Amino acid sequence: MTAQHMNTSRFFWGTLWIVAGVLILLAKLDIMTLHVGSLWRFWPLALVLWGIGLFTGAKAIRSLIAVVAAILLALIVYGAWEEWGSTRDPRDLTTQTFMETEDGTLHHASLRFVSGAGSFTLRDTCEALFRAETTTDFGKYEMDSRTGSDGKDLTLRLADHPKGFRTGGTNTVTMFLNAGPVWALHLELGAAKLFADLSPFTAENIDIKTGAADVRVKLGDRAEQCRVNIHAGVSSISVQVPESAGCEISSESGLSSKTFNGFVEGGDGNYRTANFDTASRRIFVNFKAGVSSLKVVRY
Repeated sequence: MTAQHMNTSRFFWGTLWIVAGVLILLAKLDIMTLHVGSLWRFWPLALVLWGIGLFTGAKAIRSLIAVVAAILLALIVYGAWEEWGSTRDPRDLTTQTFMETEDGTLHHASLRFVSGAGSFTLRDTCEALFRAETTTDFGKYEMDSRTGSDGKDLTLRLADHPKGFRTGGTNTVTMFLNAGPVWALHLELGAAKLFADLSPFTAENIDIKTGAADVRVKLGDRAEQCRVNIHAGVSSISVQVPESAGCEISSESGLSSKTFNGFVEGGDGNYRTANFDTASRRIFVNFKAGVSSLKVVRY
């Protein structure tokens, strides 16, 4: 990276975190509040400005565009915080337990989990096909189960989903899966914390879609091929992959930072482990992210 690009990047990130931090601090202290909650949906505009800056040769203009893009993105980050962090009227806390039985004959199963902001965990096995424990004051969850020719399709959804996230609000879900079937997982989240230890399961397809989130995923090597697709906006994403499996990363990201230790860059946003061609188990990780921190760790 040239010194010019490094200076532009420094202008961008410095302005971004200073402006976003000051706005959130002023709002926390009740000194000033901007009502820009819906602005976060327009985060791709920051990428457009950054792209324009890349075609500009003049250092001063490039730095100016970087600062403008950073301010816009800071407002977007603040808008997301405002929408998901604003105080709302208290609601009743609801605790639910969901369970789907397992008779030992299922070969495949799928789980679709749809929620908004909250804290979600998927980490342990259970004797049932699926079990979930929910605690929320956002409304109630509902579960749907459909049996096909080769397995079951489960959907757990937050039915009464108010817009945004409240300070002091509660929305926690702990999920458990049976280790027998081959799983396909589809997780659609809002501003969330997600911890998913999938190492005990045979998971062939994993799709995660989120906005601003902290995502931690641990993968295993039980499936011959595992495909992971993660779509995110402003997020911190960490994926653990076993050293016994070969892994390929495909990354389509705008202003994201990448930490892929143990991988060799092959160009066009692709990275591979040295044992990819010879490994009997392979994991494919595809990132599509806006402004995020992307990290893949071998264990």
